[in-house]
Amino acid sequence: MVKERIICEYLSVSKTVQMLSEEYGMSRNAINHLISRHRSKFSPTFEAHPILPAMSRKKTTEETTEKLLQENRELR
Repeated sequence: MVKERIICEYLSVSKTVQMLSEEYGMSRNAINHLISRHRSKFSPTFEAHPILPAMSRKKTTEETTEKLLQENRELR
């Protein structure tokens, strides 16, 4: 199957996404999507949706804000 061949060629590091795109007439985005889906299914270390810490102003307490402002003043 073409999809499996593309994934194998990419993972064997014999061809880049650009090279595969030109050879198979697919967009780079489509090939990257194939590879991403393959990794998310078969690699336990690869996460399709990594969990990132919250970086919201609403979740920053006033105490933390004051502490950061104080550090900022000291560094200047």
